[in-house]
Amino acid sequence: MATPTSPTGIRPSAAVAAGDGGWFGRWEVDPDGTPSFVVDPVVADDALVLPGSPAPGPGATADHRDVWHGVGNAGITALAHAGGWSSLWTADRGMVRLTDRSSWWGVQGQPTTEVTARWLPGAVVWTASCGPARVVRRMAAHPDGLPVLRIDVEITGGPGATWEERWVPAPLPLLVGGLMSPLEPPPPDLDPGQRPLWWATFAAADASRRLTGAVRRRLGPWLTRTPTWSASLPGMVVPPRWPRAGRPAARPAWIDLSLPELFVAALDEPDGGGIRWDGTSVLIDLPERPPRRPDEDVPFDALAAVLPERGRWHVGEGERHEVDDPSAHVVRLAFAVGLAESEAERRRLVGAARAATSAATTAAWGALLDLTVDEPGTATWLPRESRWHAAALVGAEQHDDHLGGRYVSQGSAYAFVHGLQGAPRDEALFSVPLALLDPMAAREQLEVLLRMTAPDGVVGYAHTGRGMATSAGIHAAPTDLPLWVLWAATEHVWATGDAGVLDAIVPWRPAGAAPAATGRDHLAATARHLLHGVGRGPHGLLRVGSGDWADPISAMVPDRAAFHRHGESTFNTGFACYVLPRAADLLADGHPELAEELRATAAELGVALEAAWTGRWWLRGFDGRGGPLGADHLFVDGQVWPLIAEVGPRARRERVVEEIAARCDDPSPIGATILDRPHPVRLGMLAPGWDCNGGVWAAVNALLAWAYATVDPARAWASLRSQSLAAHAAAYPDVWYGIWSGPDAYNAWFGSRPGETFVQPATPMREFPVLNANAHAGPLLALLRVLGIETTPDGLVVRDRGGAVPPWRLRTASGLDLTGGG
Repeated sequence: MATPTSPTGIRPSAAVAAGDGGWFGRWEVDPDGTPSFVVDPVVADDALVLPGSPAPGPGATADHRDVWHGVGNAGITALAHAGGWSSLWTADRGMVRLTDRSSWWGVQGQPTTEVTARWLPGAVVWTASCGPARVVRRMAAHPDGLPVLRIDVEITGGPGATWEERWVPAPLPLLVGGLMSPLEPPPPDLDPGQRPLWWATFAAADASRRLTGAVRRRLGPWLTRTPTWSASLPGMVVPPRWPRAGRPAARPAWIDLSLPELFVAALDEPDGGGIRWDGTSVLIDLPERPPRRPDEDVPFDALAAVLPERGRWHVGEGERHEVDDPSAHVVRLAFAVGLAESEAERRRLVGAARAATSAATTAAWGALLDLTVDEPGTATWLPRESRWHAAALVGAEQHDDHLGGRYVSQGSAYAFVHGLQGAPRDEALFSVPLALLDPMAAREQLEVLLRMTAPDGVVGYAHTGRGMATSAGIHAAPTDLPLWVLWAATEHVWATGDAGVLDAIVPWRPAGAAPAATGRDHLAATARHLLHGVGRGPHGLLRVGSGDWADPISAMVPDRAAFHRHGESTFNTGFACYVLPRAADLLADGHPELAEELRATAAELGVALEAAWTGRWWLRGFDGRGGPLGADHLFVDGQVWPLIAEVGPRARRERVVEEIAARCDDPSPIGATILDRPHPVRLGMLAPGWDCNGGVWAAVNALLAWAYATVDPARAWASLRSQSLAAHAAAYPDVWYGIWSGPDAYNAWFGSRPGETFVQPATPMREFPVLNANAHAGPLLALLRVLGIETTPDGLVVRDRGGAVPPWRLRTASGLDLTGGG
């Protein structure tokens, strides 16, 4: 039988079957339940390198892949590539790349070959050959959120050589970019009449991208000074040109040129070996040692235990590598790579890295969530993916110096290409599962959302740089954001019992706009803006303004200006039917009259949704000139919140579920498409099946699974599988993203390049198609709701799903222990 190939021409490795790991590797689970993904080293490189990617790092060979995994915490982020190279990033005062992919490691003077990568929660392990030496190198993020990575290296063989740990400073501040897509040919299914507009728009985007890139590159060299050597570490220090010490962060800024001090410290000096540097690399001479006895037991805290086993050394985390001589000596090195503001802080971080052994670090990241399910098939992939998503979500936390707290970065092209953080709708969704995994971070996330609120209750669309709110050129008046903030507040307070956030004093946006107020007052201002600022349209539904959840929704109506003035949204209206009564319960003590108004408005909106009922589904809204939007197209995002709010008779909701299942869910192998078929879009800038024109969205599928659970729990349970990483790997085994991480939207089965992700003039999502927090928070939210875990004013509850869900138990590192199902 001929070797199968994909539409892109890539062939699977002979050693890899297209299962949960697609053609790119395999999942493994340690006895304690910690998952890991082994990246197969054979798959052809040319099909995996993304458009515009720079050349691989030094020492890379044809079988090295440019696919990557995120290793980071709230203080520091590393992009770890399968080929062995990495780059460091910080976001504290704006998104800045600190080092580029010329950073490298290996035995100096020896080629680095046979590189294999294993992704772990919060860590990566590479194995490689460096001439006669065999190397295992592990990089892990500190589980307590400290801005430091610990690197452990085991070198078998190669006495008398020199180990090189190279981190090349190459600062690049991501001053926010608007249109950031390079020139992209139109997809083949685009209407021929729209092709000239496509070319013109993408040419403009390409010019904008080049200009933004030039400004960023010009600013970069001004951020740091020449690296120096610190004998007290010992290690390399990259001092900032403008230190942060004494630089106030009271006001937001588009860009802050101050950076932390980057350091690379050697934690242990081997006996007989020397430590030095050459300007970019920390060099350690590997000492000559007498051969080790074959029966000698050598403890290795950094990678569990190294034990002789039939001519091989068995390394923890499931790694094995052969050695020519079982008596060959082994050298172990350890490094700390981190960010500090002073020598005292640098010493503290080095001490923390020295104490953070690899086994303990992996256990901490892997134990954030532990799910057991009493169902043979599901028990394989669902617990594995749940642990993985939990670690990825917590690992996406970042800190903003001006906003004064942590938030979960949306990631992917938004953060790593645009330099943009947000939007509050996404951060609110992230905060719901985060409240169970990391309650303190969830509180900080909520306070960041409150600080994005102005005294009139308007919530900023996004933030960039150092706490600078921006509309990103899309949303001057987004109308859904107050609903998301109110929802996030109810979820956090009721899930954690932390009502103190309501009394905490929080500044307004912008700084100094009004005296700081309590969190409760911020929420009240947000609610009043929704009621009287956003208001309702001619049909009694909430207005859409410049847009609701779907940023490009105004491109789907004939008159954009009329839509902004008078258009109406069933997404907003259904959401309000669910969240306003909850917000009333939360605010009743401090704002009783407002609470009553919220309850009355929710009831009126439920009645108004009758005007949007088509007999099969709810409209997406009204176009501002009296015409319906969504009469002939099923918009799934317009259905989820009315279903969750249980608007209308049950028979109606059952009909909607049947229509969604038949039109959008069942035909798609990776979760429901957001539309049953493409919709006309102004200028054709959203290709059929891409983005909001029919794509498969993690956020919407999370809400859909929840909506299913209110009507058909069995379908909700099946929905978990359809939107899983395992399902994407099985359906599209030749697409590397979607296997261990992904974007916020995949292309639909009925569009070109199905299973991949979109490109539009603003966002080249395909350029950075992983580490989007929606891809991890969405499945976690779906899991919680399908299991029946919800919040009420009395706290967490587990709702009965009528036997559709098998017996389960869910525990978290924060102390949650719940059971249900059966």
